[in-house]
Amino acid sequence: MIKNILLLGSLLTTLSAMADNRPHDWENQHVLQINREPASAYFKPENSLSLNGMWKFRWTQTPDEQTGDFYLPDYDDRSWDDFQVPGDWEMNGYGTPIYSSSGYTFKINPPYVMGEPKKTYTAYIERNPTGCYRRTFTVPDSWKGQEVYIRFGAVSSAFYVWVNGQQVGYSQGSMEPSTFRLTPYLQAGTNHIALQVFKYSDGSYLEDQDMWRIAGIHRDVMLYALPTIHISDFGVRTLLDDRFDEAQLVIDPKLTVIGDQRGEDYQVEAMLYDAQGQQVLNSVLTADAATILNLDHKAAIMNDRNPQRGYPKWGWLSATVRHPHLWSAEKPYLYQLTLMLRDPQGQIIQTIRTKVGFRQLAIKDGVLLVNGIPTRLRGVNRHEMDPYTGHVISEERMIQDLLLMKRANVNAVRTCHYPNAERWYELCDSLGIYVMDEVDLEEHGLRGLLASDPSWAAAWMDRTQRAVIRDRNHPCVIFWSLGNEAGWGSNFAMTAAWIHEYDPTRFVHYEGAQGPEHKDPSYVDVISRFYPRTQDEYLNPGVKDNNMERPENARWERLLSIARETTDNRPVLTSEYAHVMGNALGNFQEYWDEIYSHPRMLGGFIWEWADEGIIITDKLHKRFPFLPVGMTVYGGDFKDAPNLKAFCIKGVVSSTRETTPKYEEVKAVYAPIAFIQEGGKIKAVPRDLHISLDDYAIETVQKDGFTTVTARLKNKTLWAEAGYVVATRQFVTNDNWYKNVLGSLKTKTQKRTSLDEEQLKQFFAMVRPHFFRAPTDNDKGFGNWIAKDWKNQGLDQMRDSVVTPLTIIRQSDGSFKGHCVMDYKALNGKIRTDYQITLFPDGTVDFGASYTPEGQLPPLPCMGNTFVLPKEYQQLEYYGRGPWDNYPDRKVSCPVGKYVSKVSEQYFHYPRPQYSGNHEETAYVELRNSKRQGWRIQCVEKPFSFTAVPYSTEQLYAAAHDMELKEEPNVFLSIDCAVLGLGNSSCGPGVLTKYAIPQEPHTLHIRFVPIK
Repeated sequence: MIKNILLLGSLLTTLSAMADNRPHDWENQHVLQINREPASAYFKPENSLSLNGMWKFRWTQTPDEQTGDFYLPDYDDRSWDDFQVPGDWEMNGYGTPIYSSSGYTFKINPPYVMGEPKKTYTAYIERNPTGCYRRTFTVPDSWKGQEVYIRFGAVSSAFYVWVNGQQVGYSQGSMEPSTFRLTPYLQAGTNHIALQVFKYSDGSYLEDQDMWRIAGIHRDVMLYALPTIHISDFGVRTLLDDRFDEAQLVIDPKLTVIGDQRGEDYQVEAMLYDAQGQQVLNSVLTADAATILNLDHKAAIMNDRNPQRGYPKWGWLSATVRHPHLWSAEKPYLYQLTLMLRDPQGQIIQTIRTKVGFRQLAIKDGVLLVNGIPTRLRGVNRHEMDPYTGHVISEERMIQDLLLMKRANVNAVRTCHYPNAERWYELCDSLGIYVMDEVDLEEHGLRGLLASDPSWAAAWMDRTQRAVIRDRNHPCVIFWSLGNEAGWGSNFAMTAAWIHEYDPTRFVHYEGAQGPEHKDPSYVDVISRFYPRTQDEYLNPGVKDNNMERPENARWERLLSIARETTDNRPVLTSEYAHVMGNALGNFQEYWDEIYSHPRMLGGFIWEWADEGIIITDKLHKRFPFLPVGMTVYGGDFKDAPNLKAFCIKGVVSSTRETTPKYEEVKAVYAPIAFIQEGGKIKAVPRDLHISLDDYAIETVQKDGFTTVTARLKNKTLWAEAGYVVATRQFVTNDNWYKNVLGSLKTKTQKRTSLDEEQLKQFFAMVRPHFFRAPTDNDKGFGNWIAKDWKNQGLDQMRDSVVTPLTIIRQSDGSFKGHCVMDYKALNGKIRTDYQITLFPDGTVDFGASYTPEGQLPPLPCMGNTFVLPKEYQQLEYYGRGPWDNYPDRKVSCPVGKYVSKVSEQYFHYPRPQYSGNHEETAYVELRNSKRQGWRIQCVEKPFSFTAVPYSTEQLYAAAHDMELKEEPNVFLSIDCAVLGLGNSSCGPGVLTKYAIPQEPHTLHIRFVPIK
């Protein structure tokens, strides 16, 4: 009978909606929630029960395919699948992951998401994937008489919840928590809960972020109980005096009452403890609960707390804390605050424990001050993305990220582009990371269309408030970011104004708030830009007018130019820069030389922390059998559309958090200590004024014409052991260092009694030109410009033409000298190469080449020769920059020295194959077989660059995925006299001119010495 009544009610509601032609709740920007509890600071109640684990689950491509009565307790779900919560559908084989950098993956028609898109779109079939969930739970007997709530950490993108067949409520917003009161719907014993989750909703128009579009329940589901009168929310502020020697601890609790409770004779109490658990305050702080509630709206209380004119009074509890330990990212000292609620009998009925950090933020003369100390942000952007679980991030992964960041001298994170899981902020508090906390709001595919639409204002405010209210008690949060790439308009002006009034202790950021001539709206407290240029000249091929620049460069502003303007005095920040896609991070040091050069330059956030590749598991392989298990895939590999291919592979670390050569460069440039040479002496200078040099052991080593200085931790920290190297710099003390290195070599060489010219011919047969590289992602660029030029001009398939055939002359000392001139032709130009090769009786080969570019050639990627050697030469030793690969514009982290490795370890395996493995400023490189026989290639007149990898350029050029690469039966040794820098143009400006190869004659002179 009850079931029939419920079905009838559901049917009547549906018919009523159809008759009124009303849109779905999830296609109506005016319906943001139904019965959801107000936003609050996060805390874990003492009485809580996790509902993580296995739920019954049914996925369909559209909402209409779900059965209408699935939420009823007696519904037969035995045929449904078991599904782990939290869990993302697509990562478990339900539906298709779609990678989109920008632009909606469904038909654009706000607020509707069910329109018919192009037939090529994944959403043409998977119109609006829908997941229905069911499970049971039992409320503990000890919770009797209390109020029961359920909290969903994050559900994408909209959902309904039912308990025991009754609809409890609705919520949307993929990265914000949603809490519902369940008490009226519960029954004794077993309770049934059901969810219906939609991948797309009107909220999806505000979630057009650069990331994988995957849906599900991303974060924890928690059931908990509170007394009928309880602390439902609280704010904490620490207000320090000008000397930072005394602070006011101010606490603003909010109480909720259910039923007839009035709060009489209840007391709210607070106590503060230091890190050793010692009580800090002389007495317990107390406040009257009935006064806080003021359910009778007494005039005296309202006049005091919320006057008709002027500002409201903030905080019900306060105390003075003398000589507080201050919190900063470098010294993250935390106190514990305990809040209690006592009933009239003096019994504690609720306890909340939270961490508190005493710190003060200020901006003065364009400088960010943390506790009065000028501070720069050495930041990264971090998405919540795991290669196996998607947007479901474990605490272990969070800790791994934070430890890697701290060890790379990163001190700040922007939560691109949404609030992160609550545990992330607790970890940032304890380990010490400054956080720019970003609201889940981006309408990239609509540009800024909705930012000025009043009908969307409530959605703007809803997302902003849920982020700010939840995270406002974390000392790590120093900036609120209004969102990302969503234009500017009245809706942003509204949310910025609200934040300033609600939380005057922090600052507001939004890169999209850009005004003419850098006169950005006053609502933001920092001037922010994407992918700026340095002041240097950029490579600008094909542009004849010196006052013009190619679009790849001209679209990006120069950050230092903005900072130098006198019409504004706000800090200047780059919220995204140094786009580290593939083999990247060119001219990173130049960025920071400029940042340190001007006080208004606040720093920046690298895009981005980790690759967003997905690794194919058994579940994914079953769903997509054409993708092998273990492969790291990117956009389009799932036949998802629309997609932006490998644009998601752009991390400082890999998807699995393997460190990369880029990571090492970040660590070197972000080092909080600089070493400066003045008057023949080297001194250590703190770049981060929060640190003390006394905490570091400074070591100096002089060897082979270099002085290398290293700073190590003296003591163990939360993130590294004592002795960990924080900073290293190398200084050249002898410009002829390579001559000394070569002069010290002692190697037995092969003695030969007879030679013939055939041996010289054999040597020349293994020589190939090296004027092309398998394009890096930066070479392909934001507009595919430089790699496109290479292809269009035929640089990838240069035609060789003999100008002077190989002639060999036997000399009086028994050596053979060969000479040959070759033209390597592109479409509109060529490189004439003059070879001079001498084979000596002891087997040594002197190799010389001069390269003369002629005609209209594109910017050259490299200039030298490749020598194809047998695969047996795997043992590698070299004296040059290392140990990881480096380039003219990325080598700060690579001191010159002697390194031993293997050829198989030289190529860094990016998910999309590309050029890597280069080493600059090399005096010699040795390749040996297992018997220690082989070759030493050494410079003659100046050091060279080299790569030694088991893959040909042709294979790297042709392969789309790293798993496709197969080691070849050769070692490809490339020796170059010039190499093009990496630049930033996968999304940003290109290569600096000073790191380009001048189109003028170049020479290479090296010597091959056989090793016995």
